[in-house]
Amino acid sequence: MSVVVYKCPHCGASLTFDADRQRWECKFCLGTFDKQTLEAYLASQKETNPDLEKPEEPEQVSAEEYVHEQVDEEFNRNARAYRCPDCGAEIVTDATTAATFCVFCHNPTIIPARLSGEYRPSQVIPFKISKEAAQKAFLNWCKRKPLVPPDFKSKPQLEKITGMYVPFWLYDCSVSATLRANAQKIRRWRSGNYEHTETKYYELYRDGDMSFAGIPADGSSKMEDKTMDLLEPYDYSQMVHFDMSYLSGYLAEKYDVDKEGVWPRVKEKVANDAVAQLMTTAKGSDAVQVTHQEVRIKSRKAHYTLLPVWMLMYKHGDKKYLFAMNGQTGKVVGKLPISIKRAIAWFCGIAAAVFTILFIASGVYYL
Repeated sequence: MSVVVYKCPHCGASLTFDADRQRWECKFCLGTFDKQTLEAYLASQKETNPDLEKPEEPEQVSAEEYVHEQVDEEFNRNARAYRCPDCGAEIVTDATTAATFCVFCHNPTIIPARLSGEYRPSQVIPFKISKEAAQKAFLNWCKRKPLVPPDFKSKPQLEKITGMYVPFWLYDCSVSATLRANAQKIRRWRSGNYEHTETKYYELYRDGDMSFAGIPADGSSKMEDKTMDLLEPYDYSQMVHFDMSYLSGYLAEKYDVDKEGVWPRVKEKVANDAVAQLMTTAKGSDAVQVTHQEVRIKSRKAHYTLLPVWMLMYKHGDKKYLFAMNGQTGKVVGKLPISIKRAIAWFCGIAAAVFTILFIASGVYYL
């Protein structure tokens, strides 16, 4: 299986996609290229050297050649080894990685076979937030919690923030929804010394057809579904047709949960949203008790796409903490660890301050 590295037309070094400028840049000669320039260069290279379209099959390395007999069987089943086109080192990935880095020369590397056929996304939202902006947002996020361990926001930790294209299924659905409920309208008024209350009871019935577009669900078993849901929404108006060059400089995963696997989650989202839309028509009621609701799916269609996420995994004690950031909008979610030492110091400081205030107040009182 071959790998691809996008080269600079000027010096031949590897290119990475710059989220801030929406251009591909060369770290070596500092050249920058827009999509049209890069496509034109690649087309000219293919004309002069047709073999570029059929890269040479790299030498395959079996697991037995580089692992001990005691290595976990799951690793043997899922690990894949490839040759870096630049330095010749072996790149070891799992079965779902579609874009990665060479650990020796750090060149961004794409594995086209994992982005072809049924695994080829139809669209992608390119990164709009740079790594530097993601690191700054991470530090601002940490400042809100004074009890965060110091090493959690250290410079080495910041360097671990990784941009990843996460596989998502976007569903378009057409539904028919029905809602029945018992509702009340309450009116109160005062007459003289008396307060009157009038309560009217009635049955509420709503029925309607609705269409939903782009309901997202991540297709990676590695990602926490709740975390990915919290990163929504994405601005689909900035979505473009998929091109592998957008992945250069980032990690990328192919889906390992297919569209049928994520459908129950999508269906639940659609049902909740449909009922919520019907409920908005009952705003004039003071109390509503739903007795029956039904959502019928009339049609559905899934689109496979890649969405940008900045991620940082941190282990503190026996627990793992995840920082995640929408790579397009900058929305941040996650859970921060708490330093026990800082918490004790903070508590002692507060207790000492309170004791001092009480002591001074007590002294003034007895004077």
